[in-house]
Amino acid sequence: MARGVTIKDVAAEAGVSFKTVSNVINGTGSMRESTRERVLAAMDKLNYAVNLSARSLKTGTTGLLGLAVFDFSQPFASYLADQVIDYAREYHYGVIINTYGQTEHGLARAMRQANNLAADGWIVFADHAFEQHGKLLEQNYPLVLAGDWSAYGKVDQVTMPNADAIRYATNRLLDAGCRSIALFGADGSLGVEHYRKATEGTQALRMQGYMQAHQEHGLEVDIGMLFSWGLLMSDSGVHAVDLMLERGVHPDAIICLNDAMALGALHQLQVRGLRVPGDVQVIGFDNVPETKYANPSLTTIDPHVDSYVRHAVDMLIERIQGYGGPPRVYTSDFTLVERASTRL
Repeated sequence: MARGVTIKDVAAEAGVSFKTVSNVINGTGSMRESTRERVLAAMDKLNYAVNLSARSLKTGTTGLLGLAVFDFSQPFASYLADQVIDYAREYHYGVIINTYGQTEHGLARAMRQANNLAADGWIVFADHAFEQHGKLLEQNYPLVLAGDWSAYGKVDQVTMPNADAIRYATNRLLDAGCRSIALFGADGSLGVEHYRKATEGTQALRMQGYMQAHQEHGLEVDIGMLFSWGLLMSDSGVHAVDLMLERGVHPDAIICLNDAMALGALHQLQVRGLRVPGDVQVIGFDNVPETKYANPSLTTIDPHVDSYVRHAVDMLIERIQGYGGPPRVYTSDFTLVERASTRL
């Protein structure tokens, strides 16, 4: 930062009081949005940066939020992190990020490590179920759970409309005349009954939407139309296409449980000589930026990540500021973004 720039300098530039600038920095007090924007503009102009050590001593806060994600090998993780960073900035908070790998042990370790990292609260994007009735959620820091595993009513949570979104996309394909729809990302070896009884988990809930749409059309789910290969990555989509074709399955459409798989599937379908959407239609889930530039561009479910993230950050900031009400749950809406990989 420019040496010697102080809160008083920012206050003079913005034409407000020292207290108003302090309130903006600490996210306290009430003021008009125009006043807040004027202070932030003055801070940018003067290249003023908050001294986190001084802030921590004075207010007991660091001005940092924590975000724990599985890793950055999936496009969605980067997309989510970018959104959190952008929105936290509106509160004048920075973000520190910890990755835990796609294991239950890694997730538990990351949540315990959070006590030793300089953040006022954490958003944890959980990719695994919590054992022992969510005992791991009983932490001594503000926490928001982002994900589709049970929070046992212990912490605030944001979730996605998994079943409803896949149900809608499947119904759109069925209504358009498709009768054989493969699902990439669901493990068929677990059996249909396993998914029917599930109450949590992203893959299981999305599978339920697929099953519901078939039931509404009077169709049975064929377990032979479910394909999964390792983690839900782009190479998983590639291998799932190869496995499907080796089994002699030629569906009218493929629904992938995330965009990473869908992008890999798009690539491999064309390598194997199939036209998209002429021979087979493809739908993904997440609407990550890369889907617009795929060839063909990918039809995908947009789970309104911007709203999902805003609610997570808002709830976390409220907890940091002392909100003591009961845990809240927010479920985002969705939109099917129709592009060139389908003929709906």
